[in-house]
Amino acid sequence: MKIKFLISTLPLTVCLFVMVEARAQLSTNPDKFLGNITTSYNVDFGKEKFYTLWNQITPENESKWASIEGSRRGSFNWGGCDNAYNYAKNHNFPFKFHCLIWGAQYPSWMDNLSTATQYKAIEEWMDAIKKKYPNLPLIDVVNEAVAGHQPAPYKAALGGDGKTGYDWIIKAFEMAHERWPDAILIYNDYNTFQWQRTEFINLVRTLRDAGAPIDAYGCQSHDLTDMSLSDFKSAMTQIQNALKMPMYSTEYDIGTDDDSKQLQRYKEQIPYMWEADYCAGITLWGYIYGRTWTTNGNSGIIKDGVDRPAMTWLREYMQTDAAKNAKSPFPGMVKEASVYVKPGSLAVSRNDTVPITVRARLKTKTIDHVDLYVKNKLYCTMTEAPYTTEYVPTVLGKHDLKAVVVATDGSQYERLSSFTAYTPRAPYKGEIEIPGVIQAENFDAGAEGISYHDSDTQNEGVSYRTNGGGVDIVTGNGGYAIGYTASGEWLEYTVNVKEAGKYAYSATVSSGVTGSGFTLSLVEDGNVTTLCKVNVPQTGDNDWNTYKTMEGNLNVKLKEGKQIFRITIDGGYCNIDKIQLKCTVSDGVDMVTTDNNPSAADIYNIYGMKVDANYKGIIIKNGKKIVNR
Repeated sequence: MKIKFLISTLPLTVCLFVMVEARAQLSTNPDKFLGNITTSYNVDFGKEKFYTLWNQITPENESKWASIEGSRRGSFNWGGCDNAYNYAKNHNFPFKFHCLIWGAQYPSWMDNLSTATQYKAIEEWMDAIKKKYPNLPLIDVVNEAVAGHQPAPYKAALGGDGKTGYDWIIKAFEMAHERWPDAILIYNDYNTFQWQRTEFINLVRTLRDAGAPIDAYGCQSHDLTDMSLSDFKSAMTQIQNALKMPMYSTEYDIGTDDDSKQLQRYKEQIPYMWEADYCAGITLWGYIYGRTWTTNGNSGIIKDGVDRPAMTWLREYMQTDAAKNAKSPFPGMVKEASVYVKPGSLAVSRNDTVPITVRARLKTKTIDHVDLYVKNKLYCTMTEAPYTTEYVPTVLGKHDLKAVVVATDGSQYERLSSFTAYTPRAPYKGEIEIPGVIQAENFDAGAEGISYHDSDTQNEGVSYRTNGGGVDIVTGNGGYAIGYTASGEWLEYTVNVKEAGKYAYSATVSSGVTGSGFTLSLVEDGNVTTLCKVNVPQTGDNDWNTYKTMEGNLNVKLKEGKQIFRITIDGGYCNIDKIQLKCTVSDGVDMVTTDNNPSAADIYNIYGMKVDANYKGIIIKNGKKIVNR
């Protein structure tokens, strides 16, 4: 009887073992994860426990700012985030905080704060997370900031677009790195493979080259349902060739009720991403049919408790040797090295001295030395922190940088950066005298990042000048104007202020939409002072041919002498023809009562000085009579 019992139960035991194996955690690769998100604010959902399928978790909504601190400033609700965080901790797999900064799902009370107070609130938000979760392994620092997506409306609090066009994002990464130096810090966005690939590359490459502490880029992967395999491979390769950084597929889904189409995309795309050495992991954006964000939740791969074909295939693929042995840029799914290369500026003049800093830190190892390469040639070896040097570009063009950090055990970690050397800037048609008129199209000659910044290299305007890069110049108001403007673009002008004092402005502008505007600033020793903000009204219905003059006063007095003024586009799609500046109160001017001639209007028009219409007197500057009234 015992023998019969043992023989009869053996097949059942084997059957149960096979069944458990088939339903075990999909990825057994020790270096990269196959993760998923919470489902309807729950971790476990359906017949199978989350941890038996996935080995990484991202809260779909529970760790977003509005979910945690949305009710009122200083009141934090960590419940939903705790559920996911503790689940990951208990099952020993990575938790990703999604996300610190985003232009959506942030507390509405932020809109009512001043810029300075908004910055304080951002600090408080990050400090609260740091106190609650001091050892986060993965963080989406900034989410969806490509133009046209949802950049944070409070970005001015973080420094705005600035010289790089993305200063506020760089600041966010610096703040995150200060708090979580060992976390993998990620920039995350959508439409990266298809429609806005170039914009995504430009943004991430700018962060990398500026020395921001960004460790990886996240491609959400929502845009792959109707993408051919050849186009997908080409896009992914193009992005990596341009950035040469670790990559995550952060929100992968194929939203369709067509089982065969979903299966086809999974079979084409998942292995290509998973087996790329630079791909550190894939997170599916939901797996229960009817519970995902796509139409009817049709990206789900388990429907009514039954695997759709894509899920059946995924279980099988993750058990293959190719999936188990795929390499990762983060062995063990953790970050050992923090290496960031920061040139003094992304755009410099030829023969200028460029300071270069390599920030290098190893988590468990010791740095022996840092090699810095310029244009693929070893430039210097640095053996002591801080790792700083200087370089003088003697030729025009792009200068690629590479830092290689060598540990005492011989392991190496590298990071790329670059800057571009241009012809030195110069006034386009001579220095602009103030009081006087700044013609917007006559910004300084130089180059992208030195005398101007345009969001793309394509010139959509007319051929007015050959040294304006991609800045769009159009005809309008009887002459030329700046057009096709986008938020964050800027233009600089060398001016010579002949008369120190208080000034008024008259800006001639147009816009075919609402929400346009720009800022006029003074740039001095790297500091930017706002002179005035101009809100450009809609002067035509989708028509930019009607120009209007906007008037006001500058916020600060102008000093006498040579200076740099900057026009920065705050709200896109405004045309700017010119800005006239008149001195309203000149420094060193006194007024003494006397006769009634000339008129106040004459004094204003001739001398740029404003006096009361009923005033009678002599205008004296620095003790010298210049107008006898």
